[in-house]
Amino acid sequence: MSSSGPGRTWPLVGRAAELDDLDELLATTAGGQGVTVLLEGEAGVGKSSLVDALRGSARLLDVQLSTARASSMRPWPFALLSDALMQTSSRTALELELAALLDTLYALPVVPADEIARAGAMFADLLRSRGATRPWALVLEDVHESDTASLEVLHGLAHEGALHHALVILTMRPVPYRPELAAVVAAWTRAGARHLELRPLSGRATVELAEHLVGGDIGPSLRGTLATTGGNPRFVADVVRTARSTGALVTVDGVHDTTGSEWLLPLDELVRRRLEYLGNDVLLLLGQASVLGTSFVMSDLALLAREPVADCWRTLRHGLAAGVVRARGDRLVFGHDLVRAALYNGLDPDERRALHAQAAVALRQAGAPAQIVSSHLERAR
Repeated sequence: MSSSGPGRTWPLVGRAAELDDLDELLATTAGGQGVTVLLEGEAGVGKSSLVDALRGSARLLDVQLSTARASSMRPWPFALLSDALMQTSSRTALELELAALLDTLYALPVVPADEIARAGAMFADLLRSRGATRPWALVLEDVHESDTASLEVLHGLAHEGALHHALVILTMRPVPYRPELAAVVAAWTRAGARHLELRPLSGRATVELAEHLVGGDIGPSLRGTLATTGGNPRFVADVVRTARSTGALVTVDGVHDTTGSEWLLPLDELVRRRLEYLGNDVLLLLGQASVLGTSFVMSDLALLAREPVADCWRTLRHGLAAGVVRARGDRLVFGHDLVRAALYNGLDPDERRALHAQAAVALRQAGAPAQIVSSHLERAR
């Protein structure tokens, strides 16, 4: 099954267990219980594809499905909940009253706090009453970008427990959360919400997804590039689409493979664009880290960046939360070699040589083996 969302047209592969879990929870909701799920995963890992696959199950079980996606581009009060709950053509008296109130609020240059509270109470009532006549499911995606007013409503409802006859799914990127979302996650955790972490695809599922996208078997060169994606479905799709659009994807004796290396340049550019949401400070530090290799020690990066370890950590923890880097004991590892290569190749050549020279000095001071120091000195020339 493919996701219907923009930019998510890859098949749902390697998610049978997770989909079974959600289908079971949907059936529980159809039976009259309420369940809340906190679905976490890095950008592009397939959260939207997974919840989109619930549509068929909801129809079969006669469960009404309401969905909405938060966006930092739409920060006005209750934007997320309004998108999810106020788009029906036939509205109840409560919905009509709430719609009129929102029209009034959005016309004001400054929204009074008491009117925000009044609208929030009405949204809470609407959420409580929606399951009175039939089971329903509410999917709120990317709540890490949600407006504050919607999060406050969700936080307040958590103290009452799961919504009646409702499966509520909140999708989000991993921690660190902003304070409003952290409060929502903590409150719903105390209310018994299920936590579901969507991890990267296995190597086999990665290949299977690529074969779906190209329409057949894939060759060794393409497999090698796919191995750098870290099992992220969006990156898998990016690899295939870039190879195809640049003419690098060829078919010989029924096997689809890539030829040449020129197509990797636009792939690097695309991957870097995917990371822009992290912000310049994080990307700058990750670019410096890419010079150290696929894994690195925080103290070495601090020496390279000429910043205190604590400051580097405060910056890099956002990359850690996004899954770009992952903790492995006393070191950090790039979660996707594709990302590390894109960041490294995106450095200005003179800057890259200077960083290698700095890395040689830093690693020598840290007691790294002579051959490692020499490799950086060679790249500094």
